[in-house]
Amino acid sequence: MKNKNLKILQILPLTLLALVGCSDPGSSSEQGRYEPYYDKTQFRLKYEDEFEGDSLDLTKWEYMIGDGSQYGNPGWGNNEQQYYTDQNTTFEDGIMNIHIKREDMGGKRFTSTRIRSNEKMYTTYGRMEALISLPAEQGLWPAFWMLPEADTPYGVWASSGEIDIMEARGRIPDMTSGALHYGQAGVSTYRSSSNSLAEGDTIENWHWYCLEWYPDRFVWYVDDDQFMEIEKGPRSWWSEADFDSDTAPFDVDFHLLINCAVGGNFDGGVEPTDDFTEAIMKVDCVRIYEYIGEIEG
Repeated sequence: MKNKNLKILQILPLTLLALVGCSDPGSSSEQGRYEPYYDKTQFRLKYEDEFEGDSLDLTKWEYMIGDGSQYGNPGWGNNEQQYYTDQNTTFEDGIMNIHIKREDMGGKRFTSTRIRSNEKMYTTYGRMEALISLPAEQGLWPAFWMLPEADTPYGVWASSGEIDIMEARGRIPDMTSGALHYGQAGVSTYRSSSNSLAEGDTIENWHWYCLEWYPDRFVWYVDDDQFMEIEKGPRSWWSEADFDSDTAPFDVDFHLLINCAVGGNFDGGVEPTDDFTEAIMKVDCVRIYEYIGEIEG
């Protein structure tokens, strides 16, 4: 990791810890400006992006363009109201800014950005983390999540699985959530839980959104605070493509996605207010750690 500005934060009385952030986003809030804890005996850094160039690093990511029809999935399967472009990102001071705008394009009334690391950054098991500032605007649906690589043996969604590291409803500024999706093709069974921020804190501040994916469990964190764990057990998750397996579909490579949708099913079709013009989702850095612990069997 490159040298970053050193920050000193008083965590406990008479205790000072030196903490290093990914970059200096120039935010008045210091929330999230530290390195999150992880067990170095279990995880080793495999990929990272600190967005220090003036454009998206296409060796790590690709833009997904359109309304989903281009991928055989109109409305991205969720009745979303945005058209994704490769023109809605700016890069400044080590921050990727995703601009969500009210503008007509491709038959939609809003534009935004969706990127994925398909065939470029992926892992089976590991730790995923990102430092993100989210827009607290009604009708916006920012997300940091994972889908399987194209060669998955488990067919199509949701039989092939989906891992939601973080999702938020912009109209609820003190809450995010995580989830697993699995089950039958075209029919999702899912398990999810939400995380409420401390009083006075909001998703607009910088927060670490992290997932630890082990062979036998998933653990979700916001700023080192665990808010959900799903352990492997009888039908904790499953795939119709291999119903006898107790690990399918989450035993193959998955890649990352980052996007901000508008409207859609996640928040019941709520859209931005009439006076909405633009909002920004900010991403400071993204990391994937590979799992180096034991795998039974």
